[in-house]
Amino acid sequence: MQPSRMKEALPHLGLLTVYLLWGINITSMKIGGLEWDPVIFNGLRYLSIVPILWVYTVVYHRKKKLPMRMERRDLLWMIVLSFASTIGMEVVLSYALQYSSTANGAVLGRGFMPIITAVIALVLKEVRLTWRIGLGIPLAFLSVIVIVGGKGLNFGAETLRGDLLLLMRSFVGAFYLIYMNRLVVKYRLSLLITLEITFGALWLLPWVIGKVDLVYLQGISQAGWISLAYTSILATLAAFTIHNWGLGQIGPFKASAYGYTLPVTAAVAGMVILHERLTLSEMVGGIGVLAAMYIVQSDRMKQAKQMAARMPQDE
Repeated sequence: MQPSRMKEALPHLGLLTVYLLWGINITSMKIGGLEWDPVIFNGLRYLSIVPILWVYTVVYHRKKKLPMRMERRDLLWMIVLSFASTIGMEVVLSYALQYSSTANGAVLGRGFMPIITAVIALVLKEVRLTWRIGLGIPLAFLSVIVIVGGKGLNFGAETLRGDLLLLMRSFVGAFYLIYMNRLVVKYRLSLLITLEITFGALWLLPWVIGKVDLVYLQGISQAGWISLAYTSILATLAAFTIHNWGLGQIGPFKASAYGYTLPVTAAVAGMVILHERLTLSEMVGGIGVLAAMYIVQSDRMKQAKQMAARMPQDE
């Protein structure tokens, strides 16, 4: 391959690697959840990478001679959004995966989020109703019913509990995306990510201090520590770095297309590592959610392109 083509291919290979890492991470978090308390797991995960993020952010902003200030109102929003992402999304995901499959974790917990975001945007009149949105949203909800209803609508079932928690995570994530988007157009991604992880670590710190002692840590097996290390270093620190670099190279529209590979990588990781089996309802419903996600997101491309022109991005 010629050097120029290799250079063009690197961002795409990087994003494929990111979604492979994130797909495997859903399995990693499920393994870790067998031993770790979800709050402690994510607390240690965030606390371990905060120093590295601050070093990178300070060095980057000084090198580029960029300010690190944030308006007080935006800083308050950052604190609220960090609670939503840390507790409402990551801790809930860790807990929900103990009652649901890794494939459902990718589809219901992540893939369904853009659909809910579109619904909320319609309510807030940030987007207009088009035939694609009118088709995609009902298709997504019907597909979720297929996934959850395929187990039988017994609210005592543990798998149903996990699926409902994953859906709740998608609702929280949708609000997070809408309000975080208002900050992304004003501040650098590196600063936002560092502040989000820092505040998230502070939200979880009291629980970690109150629950973690030497006896607790000694009770964690090697698999539990590997899970924590993988999620912290590869799935969080490395993946976010590669993702943001790839985003800056090829733009948000091409980069977002790789999100469709997440349910596939998560399902494969679950089958290979945990020997999970997909039911017919999960496969049919998952395909439906992905199709709806594509239909709705393709309708919002024009609006996203206009916003991207104003978005500051890290190089």
